[in-house]
Amino acid sequence: MGTCCVLPGTRGFSAYGGLSARGPGFGLRALAVVLVALALTTAPARADDVNQVKADMLWNIAKFIRWPESAFAKGESDFVFTILGDDSLAEALAASLSTRTINGRPVFVRVVGRVQDVVGSQILYVAASTLGRFPDVVRELRGSPVLTVANAPGFVEGGGMVDFVAEDEKVRFEIHQARAEKAGLKISARLLALARVVESDASAGR
Repeated sequence: MGTCCVLPGTRGFSAYGGLSARGPGFGLRALAVVLVALALTTAPARADDVNQVKADMLWNIAKFIRWPESAFAKGESDFVFTILGDDSLAEALAASLSTRTINGRPVFVRVVGRVQDVVGSQILYVAASTLGRFPDVVRELRGSPVLTVANAPGFVEGGGMVDFVAEDEKVRFEIHQARAEKAGLKISARLLALARVVESDASAGR
């Protein structure tokens, strides 16, 4: 793992901007978690280690995003993380996230093969084997508060919300802020400061 940078002026900040009502310790601890996994992370040499870094990054990314209450079925406590298809990162995500919580909710991981089964998710990971069906996924999820993620360069420009990119031997991530917020997701300004925010939309003409 590489070294982590420290952002200036972090004292007492909450994840969603402004001074934290819970005191400076809360803001610093929250930022420390996301910075360790996200900020200028050096990619390990082994593919398995890289996938674990990305799994940890996605977990931290999710903790700095708010979903509307309407995203959860009434009385439902689980955070549904759906994997469509299969690839090496999908396996790491399933193993890592199934033992964790996001925003106080236990993560329920499910692996599906049909596009129509992605409904009811809070996060959807589109594996390499199913990227060709992503336009169908977009139509299926239209208007739903679902964070779409893939491990594919150009995924964000093509209609997704988050993808991972390698740059200077480091793992970084891209976010399409406008698309995520249009779906009803609230992204922390602290997270956006660490992301490459993409504004182009190659899918607009579809």
